[in-house]
Amino acid sequence: MGSLTGAKIPLIDFTTDDLNPGSSSWVCVCRDLCSALEEYGFFIAKYDEVSSRLNEAIFGVSKELFHLPTDIKIKNVNSKPFLGYHGQLAARPLYESFGIDYVTDKEQVHEFTNTMWPSGNSDFSETVYLYSKVMKQLHEKVVRMIFDNYGVDKYYESNKEATTYLLRFLKYRAPQENESNKGLLPHTDKSFLTILHQNHVNGLEVKAKNGEWISLDFAPSSTFVVMAGEAIMGWSNDRIDACEHMVTMKFKETRYSLGLFSFIKGIIQVPEELIDEEEHPLKYKPFDHVGMLHFFATAEGRHHQRTLKAYCGL
Repeated sequence: MGSLTGAKIPLIDFTTDDLNPGSSSWVCVCRDLCSALEEYGFFIAKYDEVSSRLNEAIFGVSKELFHLPTDIKIKNVNSKPFLGYHGQLAARPLYESFGIDYVTDKEQVHEFTNTMWPSGNSDFSETVYLYSKVMKQLHEKVVRMIFDNYGVDKYYESNKEATTYLLRFLKYRAPQENESNKGLLPHTDKSFLTILHQNHVNGLEVKAKNGEWISLDFAPSSTFVVMAGEAIMGWSNDRIDACEHMVTMKFKETRYSLGLFSFIKGIIQVPEELIDEEEHPLKYKPFDHVGMLHFFATAEGRHHQRTLKAYCGL
């Protein structure tokens, strides 16, 4: 655990040399990581696999992407709700974002790149694919630690095979005079997990269990925020709650960030090992992750604080 911005914020270090499955260090970090998710719904990961060169490159191509004309931007569409381009909306004037679904598939990255740049942009596609592979490695380590800690490691490989990744490029411009500084209103992600990475401009705030909003200050190249989404809330039978968060722009600079969102193909169900009739009775029916996204797109789905509970809660 670590201390940032004056508040007790969970910090998990993935840079130690002896962090191998089965080692005493592994067991200890697994325990701390799950304690952080259970208590806060998120943690800050110290992770040094994104080199300074890759960090500079990914934010460089991100800025290039947002400089495209609107008629090109709106070609980023997806049959799954909320996974394509969003921006230039009166309700969220500071916010703009793109999404690349199945981003760890090189062909999907090329397809997105060629949609944005019909003549091609190899720097963009190569940087995004490399960055996504590195972030996928962090995600897989986190998920394996969660499964190991809860004693359900036998399900890890099937979960890994069913996982797909969406990379979102996010931009928050500085508010103008007399304009609200809310980049994004309070919400929970519908992912299994989300890994956030930012430039030097802070703005992310998370809600503690006591209702207090905590501003996060994390280094742009070597630390990442790992958040629980509603899908892992369901999978864990409410041991882990989805992290409520928002973005508040307090500075006069543009904030660029990246989010790797994981989704599970097929049906998610609570492992029988996580069901205990006395302390942890079953809270959710088996559910389709993409089906939850479509439910969230309805008026009824958006009405609930936790979409999953309305979608398949018992």
